[in-house]
Parts: sequence; structure tokens; C-alpha cells
Amino acid sequence: MFSELEKYQENGHFFFEKGDNLRLVSKDVPDKPGVYYILRLQKGKIEIVYIGKSGTMLPNGQFKNQLLKNRVNNKQGGLKRQIFLDLKLEDETIDALDIYWFVTFDENHKDLPGFVEGVLLQRFYEIYGKLPDWNEGF
Repeated sequence: MFSELEKYQENGHFFFEKGDNLRLVSKDVPDKPGVYYILRLQKGKIEIVYIGKSGTMLPNGQFKNQLLKNRVNNKQGGLKRQIFLDLKLEDETIDALDIYWFVTFDENHKDLPGFVEGVLLQRFYEIYGKLPDWNEGF
């Protein structure tokens, strides 16, 4: 769906299921700027429910400390992400989540995470006419 992400060599994904510790299952996510999206696996159906970024560039060209590993484990919906995801799994009877991440700013690419996030949200909107269910806005 997102051919724009194919150029980023540093990428990966992990599964999150009921009872998992988010910090443990996301241990291989690097502390670098990038984007990520969350797939909901539910009753044989796969659906993107969230598109996010990590890494806000400051005026001096440096990034805030919200890099991929921190952002994946930070907060969502005003809750610690571990709690947020646990509640979503329970409330929506989700079998598992598959979380994909991509480093967009490194020695090979200088793509600002906010820009790439916007491109991904635009693609999603063009296909579905709305934002992913867990995105509160853009």
C-alpha cells in the first residue's frame, strides 16, 4: 500500500498480543527518526488503524528525543501506550497488532518524519476517504 516506504532499508515490525510487554516486543526498534503504522489483526481481517511519526526537528536541525523506540512506547490517547494498546485489544476484541516501523532520516535519507507521515496519511485518505481509526487528526 505504501510504496513510498520501500526505499528505507532500516525497517522492521513486531507483533503485540494480549499479555505482551510492549518494551520487550519492541526492543529492536531503534532510537532514530521515522514513521510507523499499526495493523489490527481481527477475525482474519487486517486493517491499518494508526499512522504515526517519531522525531520532530528543532530549528537547529536536531531532533527532539521522541525517536522511534521512545515514541512506540510513549503515549497515545492520553494513556501510556502499553495501557492504550491493552485496552484496545480488549475493547475491540483484537487478536493481535502488527507494528511496522521505518527510519526515514539517517545517513542515506534525509526525509523528515512529519513529511513522510503526511504522505502516508494522504495515501490512506485517497483510498478510504478518511483517516485511520486511531488517528485523532492531522
